[in-house]
Order: sequence, then structure tokens, then C-alpha cells
Amino acid sequence: MSHEDAESGHDLQLSARCDRACAALIEERWRRAPGLALRIGMGASGVVERPGRTRFDLQWLADERCFHGPLRTRWPWLPLADGALAMVILDRLAEMDEQACAQLLEEAVRVLADDGRLLILDADPWGWIGMRGRLAGKRGTLSAGRQRGLMQRAGLEDIEIQRALNWPPLPLRVIERHGDLLDRFGQRFWPLPASLYMVCGRKRSSNVIAIPFTHDRRHGLVAAPEGMRRAG
Repeated sequence: MSHEDAESGHDLQLSARCDRACAALIEERWRRAPGLALRIGMGASGVVERPGRTRFDLQWLADERCFHGPLRTRWPWLPLADGALAMVILDRLAEMDEQACAQLLEEAVRVLADDGRLLILDADPWGWIGMRGRLAGKRGTLSAGRQRGLMQRAGLEDIEIQRALNWPPLPLRVIERHGDLLDRFGQRFWPLPASLYMVCGRKRSSNVIAIPFTHDRRHGLVAAPEGMRRAG
């Protein structure tokens, strides 16, 4: 096997490890969000169903500036009604600058229901994966702090940051062989940024209770129909 083939094999294994880490972060949040969800990323499109929840996965095609999958649309519009989704996930969208992220985030907030969650996952520009990409000449990603600022400007609340793959600056082969052990060690002792982050924010609810009461014909009774909305 040539040196190039070996490096390509290590890159594929690294990519698969990152995919698993992101999937675990997403699943932890998604399992608590019944209803409809949307995930936009670089991976394959499709539909994922679980009891009580359905997720539509769209593939972002950067060269064509469009989304491909169960829903087809041009950047940055999503063909969904306001408040249609319980969760929107933006998963490692390649080479998207701050202005483009803000545009897509605004559209994602529009389609979120009250108390819905927005998740943004990406490589930390100062983590092991981000630094490796920058040394290879790739465009740097936005930091978790800048993503949090975009969420705050969009009106999201309860913003949290989670991290994964806390790897020290070691050669790729060492990371591939001992990645899980190094991650556990890094979560407790290593001061450097993690390789991946997830920023999660909640769309604020209206805080307005609108209960259309209807008077029952019987004396002294007032009946409220089903489907009353809970205050945030």
C-alpha cells in the first residue's frame, strides 16, 4: 500500500469517528424533542424515523448553493411554514462564513416552533481537527463563541455548548489508534479546545396565553376547547 493510500484510509477512519461523535451529540438532544426535525449537513439525505419523531435530512451542496433530499430548495430558503419544526440541526456545513451562517440561522429560527431547539455542530478552529485542516490550507470554521453570538442576536435563549473529541496535538496514527482513550483523558485533564462542538439554543415562546373560551349552555359553566397552548 502506498503512503497516499494509507493516509486516505486514515482520513476515512477519522471522518467516520467524527460522524459517530456528532451523531451521539445529536441523538442525545433529538430523543427529547418529539415531532418533526430537520438536519442540514454534508452527508447523505434521507428520512429518519423513531417512535413519536421524524427527521428529514437534507444534503447541503455548496457548489450549487442548494439543499438536496426530501425537500429541495435554493439557499437559504426552507419550504416550510413558520413554527413547523421542533428541532433544526446544522451539521458541519463546509466553508460557510459568518454572514451566510446568520442568514441560514434566521431562516432556521423562522421554521422553529416555540420552545424548539436549534443545534449547530462544527469543528473547533483551534481544536485538533480544525488546526489540521487549516495547516492543509482549508478555510477555518467559526468558533463556538461566535456561533453563540449569532444565536443570541437571533433571539435564542438557554444557549449551551457541548464538546467532543478532546484530542491533544498528536500524529494522526496515534489519534486513530488511541482516540477513545485520549478523548476520555482530554475531557478531564487536557486544557486545549475539543475537536468538535455543538451549540444548542431554544426559541423563546410567545409568553401569551390565548384561550378562546366558549360558553356552555348550562348555567354557570365555561368550557375551553382542547389544544390550549402552554405558556413559555
